[in-house]
Amino acid sequence: MRIIFIDNSINFTAYSLNLKALDSLQKILINFAVELSKNNHEVIFYNKTEHEKKEGGVLWKQIKSLESDNADILIAVQEFALLEYKIKSKTKFLFLHYKIDNNQKKETLIKILKQKVCLLYTNNYVVNSLPDNYQYVPKVHLKIGVDRRFIETKNIRLNNSRVFVTTHPLKGADWLIDLWLKYVNLKLPWAELHIYSNLLARNTTTNNIKIRNIKLILELNKGSGIFIKEPLPQAEFISKLAQYKLHLCPSLDNELQYLSIMESQAFGIPVIARETATIYDCIYHNETGYIVRDKQSFAKKVIQVLSDNKLFLTLQSNSKLNNLIICWEDVVKDFMRKINESTFYR
Repeated sequence: MRIIFIDNSINFTAYSLNLKALDSLQKILINFAVELSKNNHEVIFYNKTEHEKKEGGVLWKQIKSLESDNADILIAVQEFALLEYKIKSKTKFLFLHYKIDNNQKKETLIKILKQKVCLLYTNNYVVNSLPDNYQYVPKVHLKIGVDRRFIETKNIRLNNSRVFVTTHPLKGADWLIDLWLKYVNLKLPWAELHIYSNLLARNTTTNNIKIRNIKLILELNKGSGIFIKEPLPQAEFISKLAQYKLHLCPSLDNELQYLSIMESQAFGIPVIARETATIYDCIYHNETGYIVRDKQSFAKKVIQVLSDNKLFLTLQSNSKLNNLIICWEDVVKDFMRKINESTFYR
């Protein structure tokens, strides 16, 4: 099949995974496109790349040079306007990784039905938040895959007390830092919390009051075991994971994409997360990690896992066996099966 992606977000190609840290959306798109090409599909990806190039078996082309094209499957990422490019396609998908803006839901629905577009989504919450009249729109759930390098890992060192977080600092970092200072650091003063964040790592001023307050708290509490880290390209990040015993998720955002949580569990790192409507889609409570509601419960679980190697090894083993984790090869097989079995608007 000839499959065309069209995206208007940022400049990225297959090799970007090894050059810089990427958001979950870009990582999902890259891995999905590359795996499709491995399955003998012709894949073209229009986006903001600076130069046309073939990487990972995918032809990356400049969206600004797109005048017309044709495909068996067209996948427009997040923006319905991208489907208005002159691309003839048998099957059209609007790829939803985030919610449709409330002010655009009615207009988008009319356009979807008129142009016979299907929804391709990664997060159940995104679809569940749509109005009832979207029930008439064909939908395909794209499962989130994990790079095999996370699955094929070495054992994590038992003699460490490090945990990490990759959540955006505006989505729970202050809550996590507060419980670390009040509970974890007092009980385990040798433990370390590593926060991967560009916003907090930069030595630049910001107008965001919340970020400024977080930086001030960290400055006033040096020696509390909290370290700010620059986000890393995927291969380099994987090489660092063996030094961690826990992945912490302090966000309450139901739109948060849990790719990093799935990757950690595939590696054998248990996850402790705050309870949301969607967190149960990737963590088995009391088996691959813990889902908690308040600071004291969160801190208690962190302290328990860091203090008990037997408990950690049980959680580690369960995490690697989490049946919600699948590789990208299986994601593509599942996607193509759904394509072949579905009639959509035909």
